[in-house]
Amino acid sequence: MKQSLINLIFFSDRRKELLFLLREGPRDIDAIKELLNVDAGTIQPHIKKMKDAHLLVEEKKVYSLSEIGKVIVENLAPFLNTIEVFEVNEDYWKTHDLTSVPDFLLDRIDELGHCELLEPDVEHMLETPKAFIENIASSNEILTFVSYFHPEAPSLYADLAEKGTKITLCMAENVILRLFSSFPEEAERLSISENSKIFVCQKPAPIPSIVVTDRFLSLKLSENGGKLRDQILISTEKKALDWGRDLFWHCMEVVEPVEGKTFFQRLKKRQPVCNRHSVNVD
Repeated sequence: MKQSLINLIFFSDRRKELLFLLREGPRDIDAIKELLNVDAGTIQPHIKKMKDAHLLVEEKKVYSLSEIGKVIVENLAPFLNTIEVFEVNEDYWKTHDLTSVPDFLLDRIDELGHCELLEPDVEHMLETPKAFIENIASSNEILTFVSYFHPEAPSLYADLAEKGTKITLCMAENVILRLFSSFPEEAERLSISENSKIFVCQKPAPIPSIVVTDRFLSLKLSENGGKLRDQILISTEKKALDWGRDLFWHCMEVVEPVEGKTFFQRLKKRQPVCNRHSVNVD
């Protein structure tokens, strides 16, 4: 009975490995054995099956992908990468709301690659994860969209701006109100810095938070019921950074810049001062 291409490819990790190896270029049997760490007796039956299915061609004892094989592998790669993204942090993806991510980015979610899930233990619930601090501190440019307030953020971003890091910071209105009312010193440092640009999102925030720099991507999504837990997905892969920038600029479509006294006067009228500091509009 003729074996379907789906069964031929998906029921053998060895054949998938061979296809992706030959995607990089033609190889003779010695190179295949060395790169896949197999002997001839192990790999030859797989080569024969894929030649019979017209996925591989052989010329002068050198194997390469056929035209059909090239098309299949190019379409197979993002599919398998997408599965891997979801499998690595399966419980997280099952319990979190993806509707806040636009369709054009869901279609490219394979670009996230390997993500590390950061979740603080009970003794460090209010602390920013060390991996996040280390990555953001060594970044040259930071794009941040955030819809919730973290008490460590004002001093962190103000220090980075004064150090020379280029920052584009967008906050939901409730977050920026708290920043300027409860942390006026840090807010002023951010406002006067030539390296920082501040924006406010006055519409419902598209996502809880995203931070993307030249070094890493940090993403936080709400759970399916709307609850927000202190869990962060981090990726350092180049394609993930490109994906993150596209999501950030998608979120920025519903924001406006914070400039001059106009915003602060409007802020002061709308938000009674009930915190330990007042808003300075001068």
